Amino acid sequence: MKGKILFQSLVLCLCCAATSCVDSKYDLSDVDTDDLVVGDEWVAPLGTGTIAVDDVIKVYKVPSVQIDANGYYVARYQGTLQVRKNGFRADNDYEVVASSTISLKDLQGLFDEDFKLSLVDPHLMLESGLNSGTLDCRLDIIGQPASPVSFFTFSPSTPDIWIGPDASSVMTGFTFCRNKELPDAIKDVPENLVLNLWGNRSQVAQLPAGALSDIRYTFEAPLTPAADFEAVTVEHVKEAFDDSFVDYLFSGGTATIYGTVTNEMPFDLTIEMLILDEFGEQLNISFPLQDVKGASGDISFEITAADMPKMMNARNIDFKLHLKGRETAETLKDGETISMKLKLKKTGGISI
Repeated sequence: MKGKILFQSLVLCLCCAATSCVDSKYDLSDVDTDDLVVGDEWVAPLGTGTIAVDDVIKVYKVPSVQIDANGYYVARYQGTLQVRKNGFRADNDYEVVASSTISLKDLQGLFDEDFKLSLVDPHLMLESGLNSGTLDCRLDIIGQPASPVSFFTFSPSTPDIWIGPDASSVMTGFTFCRNKELPDAIKDVPENLVLNLWGNRSQVAQLPAGALSDIRYTFEAPLTPAADFEAVTVEHVKEAFDDSFVDYLFSGGTATIYGTVTNEMPFDLTIEMLILDEFGEQLNISFPLQDVKGASGDISFEITAADMPKMMNARNIDFKLHLKGRETAETLKDGETISMKLKLKKTGGISI
């Protein structure tokens, strides 16, 4: 998380406010104390943490994910469907004329935990270069959990085919073949997406020699989360609490970490806060999940009087962000951030 959360500076600020001390070793000029309330209830800023796209989605681990000319993230795979010269498999009226395998293994690294890569408009573009004859085709796309089938015709007037769920994204020069099941083929992110192109047997036999060469393909998956998209990412705040912070603030009463979340990314959020000890083990403190829908929302995590003694071992914080798709989909864009502006409220006084 970028943007230091100023826990230690907060303690110094609180202590000096209570005792009118000045310590020349510390420069507190950067700490915003406008909202500091002195009394039985203390309120002070913890700072603002900013989370970039690379912190939420591990796009730097996935070579296929690129940024297009408009700044949007898209996974792109290119290759060739190799036309078979012999050893055709036949199935009634069709025989396999070309096949290929697209490795999606790198996409499995987008998140550290299990996720459902439900995207709005993954699509497959085929460029046959067919210059003579006509070939009725069936394309099997073998993925997980679905293996959709598409039917279309290659001809000199329709040599290039666009297979996908959304006609609005089709590029000029391609003939659209609707396939609403294609997003389901990559939802569970299989290691491979297998393409088998079947052609009408009688038409294959009539094609002039060399009329159908290897078929170029481009498979694109814009990172536009659908409504049932699900993923989890964890943001670590290391050394959030030192010994003096713990001694001063968690000796009694209650404390609440709260604030505002601003979200530019195309996901709704459910935020889970975990308090960890110095060994990375979670303390036995449970907080209600906090939902942030849309562009902004408030979060609040109360440490009750019963849980305050457990905070004596507190050292680190994990913010576990549960990402969910929205009904109105938007594509993830370079430069988008999630920021958390946090404060701490302490009741019951501070032991100094």
